[in-house]
Amino acid sequence: MNFSVVITTYNRPDFLSLSLESALNQSVDVKEITIIDDNSKVDYSDVLSQFNDSRIRYIKQTVSGGANVARNRGIKESSGDVVAFLDDDDIWLPSYLEKHDEKYKKGAEAVVSGFKHLGNDKAVRVNADEKVTRESLVRGNKYCGMSGFSCSRAVLENFSFDETLNNGQDWDMFVRLYLNDIVFYNISEPIFLYRFQNPDGIGAKLRSLKPADIEKRLGSARKHKDFLGEYWFKQRVAEQVLFSLNHRSNKLQWLLLSFKKAGFLATSRFFYTTLSRKIVKYIG
Repeated sequence: MNFSVVITTYNRPDFLSLSLESALNQSVDVKEITIIDDNSKVDYSDVLSQFNDSRIRYIKQTVSGGANVARNRGIKESSGDVVAFLDDDDIWLPSYLEKHDEKYKKGAEAVVSGFKHLGNDKAVRVNADEKVTRESLVRGNKYCGMSGFSCSRAVLENFSFDETLNNGQDWDMFVRLYLNDIVFYNISEPIFLYRFQNPDGIGAKLRSLKPADIEKRLGSARKHKDFLGEYWFKQRVAEQVLFSLNHRSNKLQWLLLSFKKAGFLATSRFFYTTLSRKIVKYIG
């Protein structure tokens, strides 16, 4: 079993140096590391010159197509048994691929894993499932983002990333693999570092989103409405609409939009769940 690593990057050479270093410093060797640059406007030559390793290949897209386009290109360029994905702003711990390898030796065809926030060891996100379950998936992505995901290349040849989705690409991939009975293991350990709240990250972009553009955020939910069922579909819509509400100036407008898109009950449950989590965190 050997690993191909695909690192996607866009305008963040300083972050790339850290993620690339973490991929090279694994306790098991990697076969190759393919960096897919989604047509960045900044130069990467200084960073790349720091790494003298024949396994590293840098490919710059001629047109920016988004993260999923870059990931699909990375799959096509890979030759290993397993493709492991790493975002340029995240960092793998040294045993990351070794832990994934253990699951593949048990028959896994895809693997997800837990993480902790970079710079805050107390902020840990771990799912206790041994394998990916429907119960977790209907509640949203309760596992990890792309930096915690690896998959057999043979499987990925039939399951490319959905390039039409604006967000939720990781959850969409996990749902499709689950629905097609792929042997999908979960590692209940925080084995990579997730860079939380980047200035140019998802949270920052959502705060500038206009209510009229919310449908861009609902693509993955609508795609898997049958899988979610009415209850969880409405709950997911409410969560997407109300995400980062406390950072928005036009809160009432977003609240009314949630009532319209998800209904009163789903919107109310969102606030109840959010408040409950804060109380538990405060007591703990």
